[in-house]
Amino acid sequence: MQRNFRATAKPPEPKDDLLIMKKTREMIAYGHDCLYNKQFPRNQRIGNAIGAQIEKSMYEILEGLSDVAKKEHKKTALTQVDAKIYNLRQLLMIAVDPKMNTRGVLIPLDDQRRWCEKLEEMGKILGSWLNKLK
Repeated sequence: MQRNFRATAKPPEPKDDLLIMKKTREMIAYGHDCLYNKQFPRNQRIGNAIGAQIEKSMYEILEGLSDVAKKEHKKTALTQVDAKIYNLRQLLMIAVDPKMNTRGVLIPLDDQRRWCEKLEEMGKILGSWLNKLK
């Protein structure tokens, strides 16, 4: 009898996967949950709206970290990723501020706080990586 391995198979974990990459994937999964499953308005997720900017920024962080992992000279690339993390944090603050949005608060404050905690954890890992390079 043949078993269906696709139903139970998990993708292999790369042996050289960095901790910050795992944290970034967790942050992106949480961000997708906040943007798509928690009443974030659709008109704010398309085009050049705040939701689209948040989603783009999350993937730019992942792309920047992928580039850093393969580069020989990492310091400038790490500072660029750090700036992208700061940019995402600012976008999340805008999404929570009722003065900036006509609809009010786009992300509940508790979700924004958890999301920023994940970003802060990533920032700490990134900062220690930068300190090792100095």
